[in-house]
Amino acid sequence: MSSKKDLTTATSPDRNVFQPYLPEFLDHLAGIGVPKGRLKEFAGPVKHFLLWLNESDRKLEDIDDDVLRCFRDHECRCRRPKGELFRLHANRKSLIPKVREFIRFLEISCRVSNPSEFDTLRTLLADFLSDLKEQGRAPATVDTYRFHCDHFGVWLRQQRIPIAGINNKAIERFATHDCICERKFLVKPTRNNFVLFAVRRFVRYLIMRGVAPGAPPIAIEERFVELSEFRSWLQTNRGIRQATIQNHLRHVTGLFPYLGRDPAAYDARSIKSALLRRFESRSRVEAQHITVSLRMYLLFLASIGRCASALAGAIPSVPRWRLSTLPRYMLSDDVERVIASCDVTTPTGLRDRAVLLLLARLALRGGDVFRLRLGDIDWDHSVLRVFGKSRRSVGLPLPQDAGDALLSYIEHGRPRVQEEVVFLRAIPPYEPFATSGAISIIVRNALKRAGIRNQEMRGGAYLLRHSAATNLLRPGATLEAISSLLRHRSIETTTIYAKVDTPMLESVVQPWIGDVK
Repeated sequence: MSSKKDLTTATSPDRNVFQPYLPEFLDHLAGIGVPKGRLKEFAGPVKHFLLWLNESDRKLEDIDDDVLRCFRDHECRCRRPKGELFRLHANRKSLIPKVREFIRFLEISCRVSNPSEFDTLRTLLADFLSDLKEQGRAPATVDTYRFHCDHFGVWLRQQRIPIAGINNKAIERFATHDCICERKFLVKPTRNNFVLFAVRRFVRYLIMRGVAPGAPPIAIEERFVELSEFRSWLQTNRGIRQATIQNHLRHVTGLFPYLGRDPAAYDARSIKSALLRRFESRSRVEAQHITVSLRMYLLFLASIGRCASALAGAIPSVPRWRLSTLPRYMLSDDVERVIASCDVTTPTGLRDRAVLLLLARLALRGGDVFRLRLGDIDWDHSVLRVFGKSRRSVGLPLPQDAGDALLSYIEHGRPRVQEEVVFLRAIPPYEPFATSGAISIIVRNALKRAGIRNQEMRGGAYLLRHSAATNLLRPGATLEAISSLLRHRSIETTTIYAKVDTPMLESVVQPWIGDVK
């Protein structure tokens, strides 16, 4: 019986090269249900591979994707035991799945060790996907994550990379690798730009779980319990929505590697240092959101006695001038073009037109439309009940054209399903949108159809909200009236729209000293 050493030291292609690997491999295939007639399809490629390994002076322990590519691309002069040359398949890639199955047999039979911890990674991936489902991700989105992350796990196994070896370099190698993975991964995904995003998000999850590099040595169970308690505290004491809670959790989780494991040891210096390191690759707006989330987290820790109560005051403010920006908006004619771009002969067009009219006439937020339920429409009094950011119920008058569009969608375009949410997906399964971002996608698609490609017009639901406010202000509506329509708690929030009333500003502008003659 030959050993691994025999395989790499033999000088002539005799049958000993194939013993005992090939007979046992064929028995293994038969044991897992491969039909007897197909066994010969595996024998030829495996014989060829073993002879090539023997002649190229490689060991079984060295086999990874790079070795398989060398085998696939080698200039073949390999000879069978009787002296004749091997005949390569026209498509050399057809050899690789058979050889890959042989390598799995070697790993199962403990002839070759693989440090990639593939089974552990699969378990962690299942937990990651469950977490995505709890966040309200659409089933199709979860399936896309599953496909790309599973591909990443298979590639790690084939490259013999353990979980502890996952880093940015490994992710970049995966993103650009010449794929000879399992057959299902050879199909090009339709969302190539999503691949790296999905994999990096999965890696961040592994870091949060403390099993990948970049995470401090914090007990996994302790950290998860703490985050769960933080989530409950936000729900109970702040009354904010799940999407906002998820953003707070994401920002806080990103700070864990810099803050350390013991909240009792936090002080002003460590908090400022962690924020500065986190801000290095973040925009000013995101930096503001991170500081808000960290302040919430420290208040929560203080409430359960795990850090000093005054520590939240140590968080520095991210400077930003009030009213320093201008709201993006469209003129009334462009708004009407966008609304008219919907094809009302289709269910999708009826739905999109109703969505656009609600946004344009009532200046609703995308979340308001996303959460709208059939019971929120009072047809007898033409009133739409809307729940804002603070969950306060407000009754808004329903304009005639928006009401007609809404009724037309419900009667002729909306699927007949047991759902209270008004706006549903137009393709099976007929269910509510996963997030309010779908409303912004409807707006962006309408902008494209209307031919509005100005870079300043990029945006989603808020573009129509700003346009409604601006186009009311220009004919003379007061800021108080606009503030009431937008449901702002303070009129100071509405004053930003005064900056876009150019005719009014021109009437009060003062000349520069240099212009006076």
